[in-house]
Amino acid sequence: MPPSSRPAATRHELELGFHVWRMDDAGMMAAPHTHPDIEVNFLFDGGFSYLHGGTITPVEAGRFTVLWGGVPHQTVTPGIVGRGIWITLPLAWFLQWQLPHGLQDRLLSGEVVSDRPDPADGPQLERWLDDANSRNPGRRRVLLLEMEARFHRLALATSRPRPHPHAGLEGAGQIARVTRYIAEHYRDPLTVPAIAADAGLHPKYLMRVFKKQCGVSVWEYVTRLRVSHAQRLLITTDTKVVDVALESGFASVAPFYQAFRNYANQQRPLAYRRKHHLPAPA
Repeated sequence: MPPSSRPAATRHELELGFHVWRMDDAGMMAAPHTHPDIEVNFLFDGGFSYLHGGTITPVEAGRFTVLWGGVPHQTVTPGIVGRGIWITLPLAWFLQWQLPHGLQDRLLSGEVVSDRPDPADGPQLERWLDDANSRNPGRRRVLLLEMEARFHRLALATSRPRPHPHAGLEGAGQIARVTRYIAEHYRDPLTVPAIAADAGLHPKYLMRVFKKQCGVSVWEYVTRLRVSHAQRLLITTDTKVVDVALESGFASVAPFYQAFRNYANQQRPLAYRRKHHLPAPA
């Protein structure tokens, strides 16, 4: 779930555009929601179930479980019971890993992917939590590398055909298709009518149902994805700001600057780069 709607919990935030935090007996989510991130759930004990894209999916303790937050999801009664560690990873970062065996397509199609229990996962996630809370750039770099490797292992261990989309809540299956389309095209010129046409929906109906299911407008959702893509470029490359804006899907620098400040705590892109830039490995 996005930072603004997380239940009270001990949360450690890695200021690289993604978040790692501890979640203890968080209870119920008030309503279905979406967020433009890949989400990792790992419970040490307890369990819960998501209504995810209209399908109820259990999340069991000890399993490294991954889902695409762009699909409308909500916990079902009694909510999240148990102790765990949660991670949100911006989609722009995830897509660049180019994972094998269709894991990207499966997640964007609404599948919740869960690996078999591995005794190494618990200690590793605890270490990631410590690395996320560290101010040491070296530990942060290792965290990113280890997380990418864990996703590759997940892809290898869980290869299966892509699922068919489901429908349950009003518009849930349609919104899953819309968010997938946006995830694949957010760097391209987009309009609400074009997005609606791909899903076979009227633009006004799309805007109404999307806002109801996702809690944000279609355009805000697109903009958040573009900003997260820009954050990664600013952190990991020396690309000029104007080129970062264009490569992230913005038509010009002015709307990029405005959107970036809205979603980066009023920081300008160059200030964000100076604060978070990862030096190249020696």
